[in-house]
Amino acid sequence: MIKYYLASFLFVATIGYAQAQEPVTIKKITAGTVKYQGGTNTCWSFSTTSMVESAEILNEKKDIDLSELFTSRNLFIEKAKRYILSNGTTLFEAGGLAHDAMYGIEKYGAIPDEFYTRKKGVYYSTKADRQVDEVLKNYLDSVLKTKPINPDWLAGFIKKHDDIVGVPPQTFTWEGKEYTPITFAKEVLKFNRQEYATITSFTHHPFYQNFPLEIPDNFLLRENYLNVPLDEMIKIAWETIEKGQSLVVDMDVSNNGWNCGSAGYALFEDKRFKHVSNADTTEMAYTVPLRQQLFETLVTQDDHLIHIVGIAKSKNGKIFFILKDSGGDKYGPYKGYDYVSINYFAINALSITVPVSALDAKYTKLVKSPVPVIN
Repeated sequence: MIKYYLASFLFVATIGYAQAQEPVTIKKITAGTVKYQGGTNTCWSFSTTSMVESAEILNEKKDIDLSELFTSRNLFIEKAKRYILSNGTTLFEAGGLAHDAMYGIEKYGAIPDEFYTRKKGVYYSTKADRQVDEVLKNYLDSVLKTKPINPDWLAGFIKKHDDIVGVPPQTFTWEGKEYTPITFAKEVLKFNRQEYATITSFTHHPFYQNFPLEIPDNFLLRENYLNVPLDEMIKIAWETIEKGQSLVVDMDVSNNGWNCGSAGYALFEDKRFKHVSNADTTEMAYTVPLRQQLFETLVTQDDHLIHIVGIAKSKNGKIFFILKDSGGDKYGPYKGYDYVSINYFAINALSITVPVSALDAKYTKLVKSPVPVIN
């Protein structure tokens, strides 16, 4: 079971109180401001970008607002190439995962938001009848209708995207120096995706081995996840925060008990729309067999990636992870922050992406290097 420093907090069954109180923060990692992703469906880029920003604050003492939609643009290009070569048989949509964002940063670089703003894409997503990925998929399907396909299809694809979201600069000047996106990622962010690892916990694969998790947004089905027992995955998440670093969680936010939009809390409950506003409400117990069953029956899905930035404790001692959401600063009563109980996390967190430096040595020797970037 989870070590002593968690054991006294985790499985407390309490009676609800009429007056709800925000959990008291135990530890919180400095992060940038809460951003709004709109209807772009690019939470994976928003959350991972936020984690990279947080690492930059920690390591370089620089709070840089990075462009999430520059990264999602570049992953659209990767997905489009895959879609065309597979003759339209692979997934093409806006979703993705943390390792996709990191792959994009390593291959294409990064840009501060001031040079490729999220505003245009987010505004479009809230007003348009069709989202960007739908527009782009329709274009790709039209390309595939005639064989041989037009060899210049990619240029048309990029133009279709950039007409909506904007054309990124090839170079830009930041703090008096000119950069390309790639030199900015290397020289300023000093980004290296080998410094991150994705951890999961499922029983249909052996523990302490790596495998590509079978979920739709793992669109290449090739990136490795290190599989560990569930209590160890929870402990890794806890210890990452305790060691002063943040992480990203891939989580189901449509299952029973996700009440963050209305109440600020996610509690493992038997009803979806209970809207509990008391952090100390009694929760259902989690078990490994139940977690596995919900995953294999497609109840638990990879809905949303969110940046975990802290740990908090309720009035009666229940532990919560503090999540910085990309629903914007008007989302929920805590202005874009969610409080997710350990029980909800245990059932609904498909995986976590953490800095390798936060892992114990027994895990670091098991982590496989990510798939190499091919330019």
